[in-house]
Amino acid sequence: MSTVAQGIAAGISFVHQELSVIGALSVAENLHLGRMPKSAFGFVDKPAMRGAARAILARVGAAEIDPVREAGTLRAGEQQLVEIAKAAAREPRLLILDEPTSSLTPHEVEGFTAYVREARNAGTAIVFITHRLEEALALCDRIVVLRNGSIVSERPARETSREQIVTDMTGKPAIYEHRPREIATTETALKLENVGDGRHVHEISFDVRKGEIFGLFGLVGAGRTELLDLIHGVRQLKSGEIVLFGEKHAARDPSASVRSGVAIVPEGRKTAGILPLHSVRDNASISSLRRFSRNPFTNSMRERHRMEEFRKSLGIRMASDDQRISTLSGGNQQKVIFARAFMADPRLLLLDEPTHGVDVGAKADLYGIIAREAERGLTVVMASSEVPEILALCDRVAILSKGRLAGVLDRSEMTEDRILTMAFTGH
Repeated sequence: MSTVAQGIAAGISFVHQELSVIGALSVAENLHLGRMPKSAFGFVDKPAMRGAARAILARVGAAEIDPVREAGTLRAGEQQLVEIAKAAAREPRLLILDEPTSSLTPHEVEGFTAYVREARNAGTAIVFITHRLEEALALCDRIVVLRNGSIVSERPARETSREQIVTDMTGKPAIYEHRPREIATTETALKLENVGDGRHVHEISFDVRKGEIFGLFGLVGAGRTELLDLIHGVRQLKSGEIVLFGEKHAARDPSASVRSGVAIVPEGRKTAGILPLHSVRDNASISSLRRFSRNPFTNSMRERHRMEEFRKSLGIRMASDDQRISTLSGGNQQKVIFARAFMADPRLLLLDEPTHGVDVGAKADLYGIIAREAERGLTVVMASSEVPEILALCDRVAILSKGRLAGVLDRSEMTEDRILTMAFTGH
């Protein structure tokens, strides 16, 4: 087969990791692209199309999505479910799923896994590509582990374990274990007093010590990203006050925030992180061009030297810093975004889902990088939807629920049950 159409005709459906819905079309139109039902007069039969769309959305656990709604207005997880529904509607003989649950809520994952089991029982062969090891163990019959393009193990799921898979993927027995440490100073790096944006975030107050890794946890819609956006100047503060190292911080925009010593690794590498058509070096230096400028010109030699430093210190695997960043793996792309943040020499580093969509090996590398920089005195505020990630890295964690602070836990108080219980406070 040499074309996608030939693959579809042969019974193959592929749900890609990167979303490809057409935002200007309705959900129903996206689900029926290339095969819209026609009325007796030759027009598109919209009622029939909407009815069929509702049925297939319900099948994959997405009955709440309105088929009439414009697809571009859906959040990422809902768009992912539309992609899954589109593949399911073709009744494939072979279904390939590439990180299908990366943007889904726990409730959405339940509906999706029910569909996968139904499809498997009906005879569909499924290739399930995932970095979520619990899902692989729960859903798959056989688990194949690849590292650097080669197969390193292949076992029946019932004959392996999470620990064995991690060892196969990384060559190490654990991704990362929390290392107890003393924070050398009591200096307050960041203080929030009754901070709000008037819509998503309300009366948030906490402080973060210099050199601390401070976590933000909450369910979908809790306000994690919106709070980081307020600190970074993406959103405008409507109430309260932000104090950075003893001085009032009121950044008008992200550029002003970077000049104040605040850098961010944003959520959504493909949509808010990389410049896919530009080189690795351009992506890393884009926020720090003033540091490499001489009047209207850029000091390319210095820029290359700095990029080489970060290639070594962050372990970025690439042939050249001139190659397009889109040719790198997801983990290496994420490391380049970290390099961009570090090039700005920040005092405060904001991380929004910093290991989203990377493999276990890259995740272990990023955990080590974050811990190392905190040991050197960098203050880190990290928003994550993964409780194990919070437990692996954070000295304290603030739990948000529906835009409000449910509480702050010290290291000794942090357990998975307690964090999740607090996250459900406002629900």
